[in-house]
Amino acid sequence: MAFYLTFLVAVLSDFLTKHWIRTNLALGETRPVIHDFLRITHWRNSGAAFGMFRNANTYLAIVGAVCIVLAIAIYPKLRYLGPYFAVALGLVAGGAMGNLIDRVVFKSVTDFISVKYFSPIFNVADSAIVLGSFLMICVVLFSPQGSAWK
Repeated sequence: MAFYLTFLVAVLSDFLTKHWIRTNLALGETRPVIHDFLRITHWRNSGAAFGMFRNANTYLAIVGAVCIVLAIAIYPKLRYLGPYFAVALGLVAGGAMGNLIDRVVFKSVTDFISVKYFSPIFNVADSAIVLGSFLMICVVLFSPQGSAWK
């Protein structure tokens, strides 16, 4: 249940934030949130998370779709890894789905989170993928359930 709920929350929060950005900011428009440290900037990205692999939209859409299908397929077999792993996998799959929706509908991904001293602009889906991946590594390395993989 935690996997599916986390997946849904990640997809919906990514969808709603991107929709707000596309509706309220022109492409390239920026607004400060915390002085000059955190800004909301409407940007389009045809590459992967944090600006990598530019102009690879079709390839990344296929990779994203495969990752989502694999996550849904393997989750029942890995439930024994516990709720933290379920949340981690839900974040990764939900983030991939959020960006896949953009790739299919808009042929690029809407990015909008801009942090000073960190050049790429990113979005909620990118954050979910990175956070989920980090949590998954922690579960596998440090939890008693993950010790089966050692």
